[in-house]
Order: sequence, then C-alpha cells, then structure tokens
Amino acid sequence: MAERAEVIVIGGGQTGLVTAYYLAKAGIPYLVLDGESRVGDAWRNRWDSLELFTIAQYCELPGLRFPGRRGRFPDKNEMADYLEEFARTNRIEVRLRTEVTALDKRPGGGFLIETNQGSFEAEHVVIATGAQRLGNVPPVSKKVGAEVFQVHTGDYRNPKQIPGSRVVVVGAANSGAQIATELAKTHRVTLSQGSPLPHFGRRFLGIGIHWWGDKLGIIRKPLIGERDRLHKKTLLVGPSLKTLSKRHRFTLAGRTVGAEGRTIRFEEGTETEVDAVVWATGFRYDFSWIGFPALDEHGVPLQDRGVTGEPGMYFLGLQCQFSYGSGLIWWVKDDAQYVVNHLSDRRRARSGKTVG
Repeated sequence: MAERAEVIVIGGGQTGLVTAYYLAKAGIPYLVLDGESRVGDAWRNRWDSLELFTIAQYCELPGLRFPGRRGRFPDKNEMADYLEEFARTNRIEVRLRTEVTALDKRPGGGFLIETNQGSFEAEHVVIATGAQRLGNVPPVSKKVGAEVFQVHTGDYRNPKQIPGSRVVVVGAANSGAQIATELAKTHRVTLSQGSPLPHFGRRFLGIGIHWWGDKLGIIRKPLIGERDRLHKKTLLVGPSLKTLSKRHRFTLAGRTVGAEGRTIRFEEGTETEVDAVVWATGFRYDFSWIGFPALDEHGVPLQDRGVTGEPGMYFLGLQCQFSYGSGLIWWVKDDAQYVVNHLSDRRRARSGKTVG
C-alpha cells in the first residue's frame, strides 16, 4: 500500500524546507522526501573549502537568524548546519534516505511517487530538487587520455585528491575560480574560460554585493523571455580572473576545444600537458524520472513561476525560473510563497466543488 500525503515536496534542501515552512503556515499537510542521510548534506558533500558568495544575512530562511556576524561569508558546513536547525526549529518532517525514482499521474487524479523506500500518493507535488546536481561534462572529456585523472566539481573535495603537478580547471565561473585558486597552492594550474562572465566584487563600499542587488530591486526583478532565463544567469562574484591569476600565480587560457592524451588545447591555439582535469562546467537538469510530459525540448521544466500546466504539480528552486533570486537562498522564499498560495487556492477550489 502506498503511503498518502496531501502534498509531497521532493527535495529537502533550502527550497524544499522553505516550501514546507509556508505549507505549515497555511495549515496544509505535507511530507518532504530527500535522498540524503541528514538535512543539509547536499551542502556538506561539496568540496571542503567551499565558501558562499552571499553574506550571512542573505543566507537566511524565513524566521531564523543565521548565526554569527551578519557581513561575513559562511562556509558550506555552516550552511548545512543552519538548514538542519531550520528544519528542527520549525518541526519540518523530512523523510531522509528516500530517493525518488519515478513520478507518474494517478488515473483518478493526483500523483504516484516511487522511491527506494516504497510508494507514496499525493494530491499535489512540489519538485524542489533544483538542477539535480548531475555533472555536465563536455564531450571533449572523452578525448583525454586514460592516464589523466578527471573529476567534476560535484565530486571534487580537496587538492590531495588531484594527482601529479599539472592541472587544468575547465570552466571559470564561481566554482572554477574558487577551485583554481585553491589548487594553485599545490599545483601548476591553468584555468580555461569560455565566454567572459559579468563580474562584480563580493563587496561594494564595504557591503556585500547581494545587499545592493536586493535594495535596488535587481535580484527580485522578473526576467523577461527565454533569452534572460537561459543566457543571463551566471555572475562571477569576487576578484576578477585576471586579479586572481596574478595573485595566486595560475595561468589563464581560453575555451578548451580539444584534447589528446595528456594534451589539452585551447581556442587561441595554445596547449598544455596535464596530469589532471577538473571539470567546473556546471550541472544539468535530469528529470527523466518524471513519467509524463513536463519538459521542453531542452529538458527544461515547463512552468510559469513554478506553476505547471499539470494541475497540482509545481517546480521550485530552478535557476532564474522567474528572477535572478529564484535559485538563491534568501530569495527562494518569494517563489515558494507564490507556489504555496497557488496550491492553497487550488485546494480551496477543489474543496468547494466537492462540497457543492
């Protein structure tokens, strides 16, 4: 027999927890399913030295202050522990070690969710898994020799993991820049960048850059059209790549365009010999476990601020799904509140029809 819940929230990270918080405020019964062993593990399992680029003030979820000094940049373990405390403080029920393997519609309405711990049925489902954190490794990786160690940032932990002395970090957004800087202390590093990214320092006039984005309304501003959503979603926060390369003595190169054995080639015509490659090339969506049409031709969820064309089904936490803030910790509450309000209205309408 399948376990029943009125609302199933798939994903127990910050997005799922905030969704549960608003569901509880609205008096709507819910259950959060998460595949990790502990609330916050999605953060704990990232690389050891990871530091957030948002100040503590903007790492907060509704109703719970982030501990410590407001203007500092927390590390990943602080973020993980904070999420765990948020769940505990708000008595959010998270079913851990429960990995969703399939989502289908029930013939009579509602949804059937299959997991490694059994089946669940729900009238509403909120998919709060973000991009699934499935590493997006480009095809050129297959041309790298077997003798070269390769790792994606999703599996990178620390410099001790990287053999030899020569390493190329492919991808120069925030993760690539942080990892190249760390590896430069122990390795000869080349950082390969594709199209230059917009760049802002972590602070302006001594205040975290996200404070300015919030006060000026930039982060909450709705993004217009697919061009905004697909092409204007990555911002390099911190020192420029040029500054970092000089300060930490690593080499900047252009886009990686080819590989053969230990040789990595770049678009400007240069090449280098390597012992290892770190692919800082982002993550991709994987919603292959959804058993009915819910995605466009690129595998991106079909939704409007989280609301889908499938009654009772919602997405949350997607990068730039409505605004720049949709995938950022502090601002995810805006979309979550919108979705819960929509869900609540639908629930009342259905109840009225039943009574009538």
